[in-house]
Amino acid sequence: MPARATGLMLAGLLAAGVCTPAASAGEVCRFAGSSDYAGQIAVTTDVAAADGVTRVDVTVTFEATTLPWLHIHYLIEEISSWRAGEMESVAVNNRYFVGDRIVRQQWDEFRRGTDGLQARRVQAKTLDDFRLRHPGFVQHWDPAMFGRPWLDDYDSAAPERRPDLDLKGSPLPAGLRSPFAMAFYWVRWLSPGGQDVPVFLPGFKHDRLVDLPFAVADSAEGTAWQTPLRYPELSENPASTATAWMSADGHLQQLAFEVHLWRGSARGLIHQEGCEGAAVVPADLPR
Repeated sequence: MPARATGLMLAGLLAAGVCTPAASAGEVCRFAGSSDYAGQIAVTTDVAAADGVTRVDVTVTFEATTLPWLHIHYLIEEISSWRAGEMESVAVNNRYFVGDRIVRQQWDEFRRGTDGLQARRVQAKTLDDFRLRHPGFVQHWDPAMFGRPWLDDYDSAAPERRPDLDLKGSPLPAGLRSPFAMAFYWVRWLSPGGQDVPVFLPGFKHDRLVDLPFAVADSAEGTAWQTPLRYPELSENPASTATAWMSADGHLQQLAFEVHLWRGSARGLIHQEGCEGAAVVPADLPR
């Protein structure tokens, strides 16, 4: 499976860590799972609310062996902020390795502006290049720093303005979500009769907005939500899907995804290992 396809397999987590975020006064949950290609997945979510703003921090580590000699490793952190259920910002730290070789390390931030979400990016191909371009941020280059706080240092990195990554729109779609916040937090607060959800794919240069129609699925294990995953690089038949199961107390219990591309397929299953702290209920959530 090529790198682009593997990235889309991760995108199966849209609806569907080696490091743990700093503890907050809210709720921390941990998940673990597996996928095809000997994939191993670890997820930590940290949700907190203060002064009318809900903050969702999701760290994901994913490793797989797509060929006998090709071991890939993704580290992704998505930090999003929401007021009255509407996205104010989303920031993504995306790291991709093949074996011990760094293929990509980038830090993106998208802030709501007068015409949609405006993008900035920090990246470089080598550590020497990183030191030259972003000297105020070089302490975050080391992969061992993944999961450590970085947003407070972002402005000192002199991030590059990237209009090509903006999500244009005034106003933006109501109830807009980001991928991992949707998968691990907002899926818990869907309307009982089902709901169509617009999802922004941060960092994508094309087709960066997708619509996910969630419907209740038959399940003997409690409430389950299912959505088809439609994207130009996914095949239409068989269809790609994501399914989320809720526990009796409204927590995300399990997440499954099935992704079919033109040249291969992948399936994965993630289960909750436990949560700490009081559940954070979004205020003034639009329905």
